[in-house]
Amino acid sequence: MHEERAKAAHAFMSGIIERHGPRLPGSEASRKAAEELRAAAAEAGDEAGLQEFRLSPGAFFGYLKAMIAAYAVAALLLAPAPCLSFVLLALGAAALVLEFFLYREFLDPVFPKARGVNVWASLEPSGPVERQLVVSGHHDSAPIFNFFVDRPELYSRRVYGAMGAYAVFLVGSLVVAVAVPSIIVRAVVAAAFALGFMLVAPLWRFVAKQGTPGAGDNLAASVAAIEILREFRSRRDAGKGLEGTRVVFASFDAEEAGLRGARAWAEANLPAEVPTYAYNMDCIYTTDEARFLSTDINGSVTMSAPLASACSAIAAELGAAVPVKPIAFLAGGTDAAELAKRGAKATTLIAMPWSNDDRSPSYHTPDDVPAAVGLPALELAIDVGVRLAERLDSGELTV
Repeated sequence: MHEERAKAAHAFMSGIIERHGPRLPGSEASRKAAEELRAAAAEAGDEAGLQEFRLSPGAFFGYLKAMIAAYAVAALLLAPAPCLSFVLLALGAAALVLEFFLYREFLDPVFPKARGVNVWASLEPSGPVERQLVVSGHHDSAPIFNFFVDRPELYSRRVYGAMGAYAVFLVGSLVVAVAVPSIIVRAVVAAAFALGFMLVAPLWRFVAKQGTPGAGDNLAASVAAIEILREFRSRRDAGKGLEGTRVVFASFDAEEAGLRGARAWAEANLPAEVPTYAYNMDCIYTTDEARFLSTDINGSVTMSAPLASACSAIAAELGAAVPVKPIAFLAGGTDAAELAKRGAKATTLIAMPWSNDDRSPSYHTPDDVPAAVGLPALELAIDVGVRLAERLDSGELTV
């Protein structure tokens, strides 16, 4: 196990957080962190650089306020104009489905723009390039989720209750528009649905304006990826490098704004001229209940099951039981999904429990500090990446 590598990664991560603090997507702090990562990666790689892209940071969670506003206005319009009421609710539902369920850029055109920055570096093998392995994380940090700070045990009840009330009203407004001509009955139904606003309205403060320190989610993954790059640079300098596998380090911005950075990088760099594999890391806290993902973005994207299984077998060799599992619905998505969409065989290591009822207490809270990142989890993340590159390069692993 690379304990010293893990300690070096942890120290580097801690320093970046101490110098730059929270790094919301597209922020100056995120850019400064990217520049530090580029400098470190440049020392290990043959080439390194920054990729700028445009994004609308507020759009990804903007669907929450869009839904709430649509619900409030639709309740007022249900009696006099039920068809308009249904249309408004349908637009709010579309924002939810497209922005969060599928991570599409539905609301982005109407939100203010910012400049995001991705980081990349590449290390060539000693011989002709036959394949490449992208090792990645993201350096932006999440906004604080108030529901994870204030009574986190009520998280599922609050979220499911709000979405359930919205869905009932959506269907109800359609029924009223089609089959209820009486204005009096409509008014009674509208009053009943207005009570449901008490379930929907709390979503307005779901996301805080402040960001988390973003240690385990997800600067730890970015520095772990650099250590993988450094390992193979050291081997190549000693004449024992990879023979046909290019290692590409990538750290994305705006993962917390709907994977916008990974999307921009994948569009610019994939599909590649050689087969591409992607080992992404996210939420590096503890090996307890860790998993490799077989699906992503709320189950809408299929990942490489053979690659995930190979990573799981490597973890077992290292003494860690890390199964292959699909992502939980409403648990979100990871950057690997955008690479998979562009043809890479990809998976993500999630080093914490990741369901709607059981996540790290540091996840999306002010407690996401370096102390929350366990060295064993960092060691595992680094060692799986190193062994995966070795297996691909030797031809022992073909997926």
